[in-house]
Amino acid sequence: MKLPGWYPPILAYHRIHPQAGSDTPTLSPKIFDQQMRILSKRWKPISLPEMVSCLEGNRTLPYRAVAVTFDDGTDDNFTYAFPILAEHRIPATVFMIAGNLNRPGSLGAEQILKMRRAGIDFGSHTSHHAYLPSLPITQVREELAGSKESLERMGLSVDLLSYPAGGFSPEIVRAAKAAGYRAACTTNRGIRRFPVDRWTLRRITMHAKFTSPFGIWVRCCGYYGLNRRLRAPS
Repeated sequence: MKLPGWYPPILAYHRIHPQAGSDTPTLSPKIFDQQMRILSKRWKPISLPEMVSCLEGNRTLPYRAVAVTFDDGTDDNFTYAFPILAEHRIPATVFMIAGNLNRPGSLGAEQILKMRRAGIDFGSHTSHHAYLPSLPITQVREELAGSKESLERMGLSVDLLSYPAGGFSPEIVRAAKAAGYRAACTTNRGIRRFPVDRWTLRRITMHAKFTSPFGIWVRCCGYYGLNRRLRAPS
C-alpha cells in the first residue's frame, strides 16, 4: 500500500476544568463539549493508534479524519473530559507522565484502567516530564524506556510517545525508536511535513476561542499553519 504524503489533524489538549489553569492550557468542560460536538458531527474522529496504522500503510485514512490527544494525564481528564468523549463517542489518547501516576492531581491506576476499558488509549509523556534535549542521552533513554515499562506493568499497550514541551532531536528520535515506540508527537506548530515522519508528528493546540464549526474547520483544515513558523524542536 502506498503511504500517504500527509496526515490528518492531531488535536492537542491538556486540562479540562471549570477553573482556568495558571500554567497549563485549560478549557472549560462547556467549551470542550462544544468542540467535541462539532467534531462528532462534521469530522471523523479516529484513535491515534488507528491513524498511525494508516501512516504505516496498513489501513486507509477515512475522509475528514481527526485525532484527539491529551498531554500530562491530570485527573480532570477522567472527571470532566472522559464523560464528554464517551457521550460523543470520540476516541482519544492520553499521554501520561508515568512518574505522576497515582499522585494528587494526576490520574490513578483505577481511573486509567476504566478509561482504557472504554476505548481511551494511553501513551508515554516520559517518566518525569523532563525537557529531553537538555538531558544526556543516557538519561533520555531512561525516561523513554522507564515510562513505557511503568505503564505497561498496568496491562496497557504503550507504543506512542509525546515529547515534553515538543522537544526532540535526531538522537532522541533514534532513542524513541530503539525503545519500541511506533510513533511520537510534538507540540511544535507549523505545516505538517512531507514526507510523513511518524516520530515527529505535529499537533494543533486547541484553545477556548474555537467554538464554531468554521473555527474548528480553520484550525483543522491545514491552512492554519501556512503562515505560522515552525518552532525549533530543541
